[in-house]
Amino acid sequence: MITTTEFENERAGVMRVKHTKGEAHPLSENGDLLIVYLNGGHIVRNEDAKRETIQHKLDDVVWRDRSHHEIISAGNTAHEVVIVEFK
Repeated sequence: MITTTEFENERAGVMRVKHTKGEAHPLSENGDLLIVYLNGGHIVRNEDAKRETIQHKLDDVVWRDRSHHEIISAGNTAHEVVIVEFK
């Protein structure tokens, strides 16, 4: 996983995250998130013993409330997003 911090202040952080095929983002806790998908992809999201398989397209934008979760890049390509985390 490659993570680059693009911007951060006391109210928000902006990160660019890239997972290679099959790579997992470890269990983590985040604030409210706005996620912009930079490519299409297939991910598996595990949260509170609930497993969700999600297919995204290029330029999809998703809101996620504060959570404790794990992400796995399950598609045939890398999974790349820009994440805005509200503190």
